[in-house]
Amino acid sequence: MQATIGPKRNATAAAILNGVIENTEGYTWIIDKSLQYIVCNLHLRNTIKQLSGREVLPGDEVIDCLGLLDPTQQLPWSAIYLEAFNGTAQRFTHQLSIQEKTVFFNITVTPVWEDDTVIALSCSAQDITERKKAEEALRQSELKFRSLIENSTDIITMANAEGNIFYGSPSSKTVFGYEEADYMGRHVCSFIHPDSLPSMGDLLQNLIQHPEKVYTIDLKVFDKQGNERWVQGLASNMLQRSGINALVGNYRDITERKKAEELIKESEYLYKNLFYNSPLPIGVCDAETMQFLDVNEATIQLYGYSRKEFMQMRSMDILSPDEQVDLQQVLPKVDNPNHPSILRRHVKKNGETIFVEVWAHAINYKGRNAWLILASDITEKIELQNQLVEKEIQRQQEVTKAVIDAQEKERATLGRELHDNISQMLGTAKLYLNCAQDTPGLTNDMITRSRDTISDVVEEIRRLSKSMIETFDEAVGLELSLNELIQKVRLAQPFTLSLYFAVPDEPQLDDKLKMTIFRIVQEQLNNTIKYANATEVQIAIVQKNRQLLITIADDGNGFDTTQKRKGIGITNIISRAELFNGRVTIESAPGRGCRMQVSFTI
Repeated sequence: MQATIGPKRNATAAAILNGVIENTEGYTWIIDKSLQYIVCNLHLRNTIKQLSGREVLPGDEVIDCLGLLDPTQQLPWSAIYLEAFNGTAQRFTHQLSIQEKTVFFNITVTPVWEDDTVIALSCSAQDITERKKAEEALRQSELKFRSLIENSTDIITMANAEGNIFYGSPSSKTVFGYEEADYMGRHVCSFIHPDSLPSMGDLLQNLIQHPEKVYTIDLKVFDKQGNERWVQGLASNMLQRSGINALVGNYRDITERKKAEELIKESEYLYKNLFYNSPLPIGVCDAETMQFLDVNEATIQLYGYSRKEFMQMRSMDILSPDEQVDLQQVLPKVDNPNHPSILRRHVKKNGETIFVEVWAHAINYKGRNAWLILASDITEKIELQNQLVEKEIQRQQEVTKAVIDAQEKERATLGRELHDNISQMLGTAKLYLNCAQDTPGLTNDMITRSRDTISDVVEEIRRLSKSMIETFDEAVGLELSLNELIQKVRLAQPFTLSLYFAVPDEPQLDDKLKMTIFRIVQEQLNNTIKYANATEVQIAIVQKNRQLLITIADDGNGFDTTQKRKGIGITNIISRAELFNGRVTIESAPGRGCRMQVSFTI
């Protein structure tokens, strides 16, 4: 050692001292007035070496070991050492943060005296973190206990062997409104409702006779305002328990729970009535096994099984054989707020197959996960839908046939015109040209006649083309196009024809809809010309708000609307109207003319 304490000690004493210091927990060091180590224990040396890489030996200058552990919380060691060398021992707690953990050290700096002089300082830093935690835990525990007692909604009462109350927790006032003066010295039965007095008497007797038991009891009591309340609690005899010496009651207000239980009973009664008397078949199945747990009367009536038979079945047992799948795969997810219906084929007990629409809802049934399954027999609806589909397919086939027939009719008309008229005219023109070639004296005359004939052919082809594609003119609008069509019909037909047109929104109408209206009028006029033998035809196209009405009426022969029509004209009109969601109505009878009305929503 480079410094000594007092007279020289013998080797044995020095060895003992070093042994004690080396094995001391925490950090221990002794320094002289030069602030150099006289002794420093192994723990201190190892920590300094680990954190700074320096070997510390007696005679080295003292190092702030705690500062190495947490550089942000360095202590004023110079002032601390100076105060101690002046004869004042230092003792304090220092808080550090090591690897983001809070650590507490209890630090002591004690002067070492020789005669009246301080010749050295004995220092130690002990880790007291665990002790601090234990002290804090104890303090928190005491706070929690006090908080639980003072702020708990549970009420604690303590009474002597005669049943007179000598303690009540603060919650007595919070829950029931009783001040301490209201219950101190009073008998516990003073607050009990007459309906519960027999139960309270039995409780006090049992507590005295069986002090080792803890009793649970529900009681009806009065609060300070005289209102009836329900409490549930534990009562025990601790008269012989040192520090307590009382009959202890710990109870809570369960008035709302009692009310809720009554509501639940009413709800269960209502549920049973709704479940068993519902006209819709309802069943309850276990969520895992799909075993039936309950069914209502409507289910029994629909499927023909008894309730006892259902309780031995699973939901898959009523499925059609070709739909025998795991229902868990098709049932809705439990957390899905939207539960779409499922269409299934079920088989009754008598073997009859029915179509049902099924809804499944996840419920808790008597403490187990289950499915509430509702089924609606829609067999008649499905059969009716199938019939409607067949009729729709048949109607589409008729429309397709009508379109093909119309195309074939147009081809026949075109072929007839080309063969009977244009072909003959071209043949005449060719004859004139042959004559011009064979008869030189007639060449100019024959060429002229041939040219005139060819001009007639061109005009005839133009007329034929126009008749094939005749429609309304977008430039002039629907009304003028219809007037032009009517004017042409008037020139060729003997009947009177009139048009009333009142469509203020015509410029905004779709051109395809205008063409459809034009074609409908054109088609019905052709039908009238061919079959009606009418003397007067009236056409009215009127807009009423969002309704567009096309009415075509004649005073001709009429026909029986119940008989199957042989022509395709009306079918064409219906199919054109349906393209724009139009509706066609026909009023006619033999000898009473025909009135057709087509309505569109615009």
